[in-house]
Amino acid sequence: MNVTTFSRSPRVYTPANALDAHAEQLQAQTLGDLLNGDPQASQQRAEELRFTLDAHHVDLHVDFSKQRVNEHTLALLLDWVRSCNLVEKRQAFFDGAKVNPSEQRAALHMAARWPEGETPPGGMQDAVNFCLAQRQKLADLVERLHAREWFGATGQSITDVVHIGVGGSDLGPKLISEALGSRPSQTHVAVHYVSTMDGAQLLPLMERLDPATTLVVLASKSFTTADTRFNVHTTLTWLSEALEIDVPTLCRHQLIGVSSRPDKMTEFGIPEAHQLVFEEWIGGRFSIWSPIGVSVAMQLGMATFDTLLAGAHAVDRHFLETPLEANIPVLMAAIGAWNTQFLHIPTHAILPYDGRLSSVPAYLQQLEMESNGKSVGLDKRAVTHATCPIIWGDVGPNGQHAFYQLLHQGSHTVSADFIAVAGREEMAEGELGEALHAQEQLTLANCLAQSQLFALGDDAIPAVARGAMAQGYRGNQPNSVILMKRLDGFNIGALLALYEHKVFVQSVLWNVNPFDQPGVELGKQLATQLYQQMTSDAENGADACDAVTDPSTQALLERIGAWRQ
Repeated sequence: MNVTTFSRSPRVYTPANALDAHAEQLQAQTLGDLLNGDPQASQQRAEELRFTLDAHHVDLHVDFSKQRVNEHTLALLLDWVRSCNLVEKRQAFFDGAKVNPSEQRAALHMAARWPEGETPPGGMQDAVNFCLAQRQKLADLVERLHAREWFGATGQSITDVVHIGVGGSDLGPKLISEALGSRPSQTHVAVHYVSTMDGAQLLPLMERLDPATTLVVLASKSFTTADTRFNVHTTLTWLSEALEIDVPTLCRHQLIGVSSRPDKMTEFGIPEAHQLVFEEWIGGRFSIWSPIGVSVAMQLGMATFDTLLAGAHAVDRHFLETPLEANIPVLMAAIGAWNTQFLHIPTHAILPYDGRLSSVPAYLQQLEMESNGKSVGLDKRAVTHATCPIIWGDVGPNGQHAFYQLLHQGSHTVSADFIAVAGREEMAEGELGEALHAQEQLTLANCLAQSQLFALGDDAIPAVARGAMAQGYRGNQPNSVILMKRLDGFNIGALLALYEHKVFVQSVLWNVNPFDQPGVELGKQLATQLYQQMTSDAENGADACDAVTDPSTQALLERIGAWRQ
C-alpha cells in the first residue's frame, strides 16, 4: 500500500515567534531560580537589570530584576522592538508626523514641556512656539491670582478655585495636586476638583465655599463633554443665585476656560483674556503639561509647575537619545508586553507606597487602557493576541489589608509595579520627627518585602521561621520596583513621562493607535438618547420605554420612574 506523507513546513522565524517559543521554555524556570540560582550569575543579572535616571534634577531608579526575564529574553525583546522599526517611528513621533491616523493628527504633548531656548526636533518648532505662548499667558493669570489682583463679580479677591473636568482634564491635575500639595503650607490657593457626573462633589463645595471669592476653571478639550457641561451649569447657577448676579457677568469675572476650541469658549461668554488653548495634537490623557495644568500652577505656583515640565522633558531626552538597551521606557514597554502577550498575564497592579500617590493607579488606568485597549490594528485587521492588560491598584499598605491575600495565595497571576519614595523632607523635629521618620522607614520596608514575596513566595520565608509560619505563598509574580529619591515636581513629572513613552512603545509593538479612543463614544451617545427620553417622558407623562430595545434596560427605566414619582 502506498502511503503519502506530508512534511510540515518549518515555522517562519520572527522575533514574536521566537518569544513564543522562549516563553514555553522559561515556564520551567521560576523567579526563585533567576534570583537565587548561581550566586555569581544572579548578582550579575541583578546588576544588569537596574537602571538609574539622574539628569536635570531627576532621581529615578528602576529595578527589573524581579521580572521573569533573562539575558536571552532581553535580547529577543530588543530584536522585536527593532523589527517593529521603533527607532524610526520614535523620530517621526517627535518630528510631528501624523501618528494618529484615524484623526489625521500628530501627537505632540512633548511640545508643551519643551523648554524655551532648547532647539526641538525639526517638525516640532511651531508647536513649541505655540505652547510657550500659552504657558506665558498661563503664568500671567497665575501671577495675577497670587498677587490677590483677581477680583470676582462683587469686587472681592479670589480665594478658592473649583476645577471642573473629567478624564484627562481631571486625573492629571488632581494627581499632581495631591502628590505635591499634600500640606496647606505648600499651597498658594485652595483648589477643589469636580468630575463626577452626578453633582455629588459639588454639593459640599456649595455649602462651604464663598461664592463671591470662588473662581471656576472649565477644562474640556472638546468643550462639549456632557459631564463637564452639566457641572459647570450647576456651578454657575449656584453662583448666580447666591450672589444675585447674572451668568454672563459671572463668566466675565469668575470663569477660566481651557480647551482646544476657543470659538466655543467665546460663544459661552468667556473673555479671550481668560481663555487658555491647547491644540488638537495634545490628547486629553497627555494634557497635564498643557494649560490643563493651570489649577496646579494656581495651587502650587509656577516654579513647581515648571519643575513638573522639566522632569518630563528630561525623560523625553532620555527616550529620544538613549540606546535601546538602556532606555528605561523602552524596557518598561518591552517587559510589560512580554508579560501580557507571551506570559499571558491579564492584569497589572500599580502599587504606590506613599499616600501622596494614591491617584497614580487611576491616572495610569486611563493613560494605558484608553490608549492601548484596542483589538483592531493600524492595518484595520483584528489583533490576534492580547494587548494592554487591565490596570488596577491602590496604595500598597492599604492593599496589604485587602487584596494581597489573593495575590499571594490565590490562583491568579498578576504583574506589578511597586512605586516608592526613598525619603522626604523633615517636617518636624524631636520626637515627632523621629516618629514620622520611623513610619517612613516602615513603609519602605513593607514595599521591598512585598516585592520580594511576590517574586519568591515561600522561598522568601527565612529558614528559621519555616514550620512556624503559614506557607502556600505562590510567588513567581513578576514585578518592577520604581524608586524616587524624593517626591517633587521633577520626579513626578519624570515618572508620568516614563509611562507615557512606555505606552507609545507598546503601541508600536502591538501596531495599534494609542492616540484615539473610539470605544468611549457609543456609550455616550446611548446615554444622551436615554437622557433625552427620560426628560421628555417626565415632562409629557409618557411611557419612558418607547425607544428602549432590550427588556433589562426597559425594566430598570420603569423602576427608576416609579421611584422618582
